[in-house]
Amino acid sequence: MADGNKETRRRFGRRGRGRSGPKAVEPATGIASDAEPSGEQGDVSGIAPKDQVAVVCSICQKQIFDLSSALAGRDGGTPVHFDCALAKASEGEPLEPSERVAYVGRGAFAVVEYRDKSMTAFTIKRRIQWEKEGEKFDWRRNIQKRLGL
Repeated sequence: MADGNKETRRRFGRRGRGRSGPKAVEPATGIASDAEPSGEQGDVSGIAPKDQVAVVCSICQKQIFDLSSALAGRDGGTPVHFDCALAKASEGEPLEPSERVAYVGRGAFAVVEYRDKSMTAFTIKRRIQWEKEGEKFDWRRNIQKRLGL
């Protein structure tokens, strides 16, 4: 009875595994890859197009691979890693055991105090403004153009 379903398609499970379409060959390395070429309209991978130079974090001096998750630095708006900005923002903040520094959006962090151990309800104690509100940066405009926003 188990052999009677050989000709039917699988409805669940490992669909599409083992079947691959044509692979793109990168001219510089000659290595085939499944990834689409970067820089196309609607590319949300955060990978910089080949014509752009590498962007370096002004805090840790390491390359930023995903500009879509980067924040503008306090020193002139150059991009910095989100984790570097979080570490810098929480550096000078005295925290109680129930407090943490969290990103609250729009370029700002906040010291939040959780009400219980489940860490679902919290109160914002202090707001730490990281980016200037409403300021547009060139590197963000380039991402918006590439994404078609």
